[in-house]
Amino acid sequence: MLTSCTNDVTDSTNASDRLIEPDFSEIIISDQLSESRYLPSQSLQSNSLLPHGINVQANSSISVPADLASFNIKVKSREKTVTEARENTARYANRVVDAIKKLNISEDDIQTTSFNIYPETRWIEKKDDFGTYSESTIIAYSVENSINVLVRNLDDLGKVIDEATIAGENQIQINSINFSISNINSYEKKLRENAAINAKNKAQTYVESLGLKLGNLNYLNEISSPIATPSYAPRMEIAMSADSQYTPSTFIPGDIEISISIQANFEISR
Repeated sequence: MLTSCTNDVTDSTNASDRLIEPDFSEIIISDQLSESRYLPSQSLQSNSLLPHGINVQANSSISVPADLASFNIKVKSREKTVTEARENTARYANRVVDAIKKLNISEDDIQTTSFNIYPETRWIEKKDDFGTYSESTIIAYSVENSINVLVRNLDDLGKVIDEATIAGENQIQINSINFSISNINSYEKKLRENAAINAKNKAQTYVESLGLKLGNLNYLNEISSPIATPSYAPRMEIAMSADSQYTPSTFIPGDIEISISIQANFEISR
């Protein structure tokens, strides 16, 4: 039987005549940072009541090897005129795309994400009949073409990066190399099964430690759907040999962790 303590001061002359009934209607055993605390009997969903009982949160995760890679190539030219800058950027962008396609990268996996033309200005000191003054003057134009590339065979990733670098020469910048998995949906069922089992086992442990029994499931909420995150940052190694030949780039993608989080509420019975 659960009991409750109170700090209220009572009159000793009539304390024996009064029986204070503890009210546990607002007690929920929670599996948050504080494992035992008083919480309002409301669910995480607004304007809905959470059934009384034991409320737990459970996670499930698995690690699988990455099998996809994506990266961004930015081709940029800076020239005195817009026409010169645009033509130079287009020339190098075409070279890069052609080099990538020769490595069996599908055109569907090559996507332009942005194209920008902007002037570059500088404050120039000038003089006229009224004296010396500064004026913002356009000194050049920059044109940027940003392209995302998806590589479905990680064995080809180093070669794709190297060939794009060679084709783009000093006009390109490679950013944001990310690793992921292609078949995340195939792991969802197992993740949810494990999360449900973990929630029930956790609730069972709390209830049995109090000498009670776990009842039926009242409520279950999927707090976060299956998401994939790298277990650690990928590493890229590029080196130049003495004769200015590229040493093949090396990538170590590591594993991808897929996780899910749920909240569940169970009845408590004696």
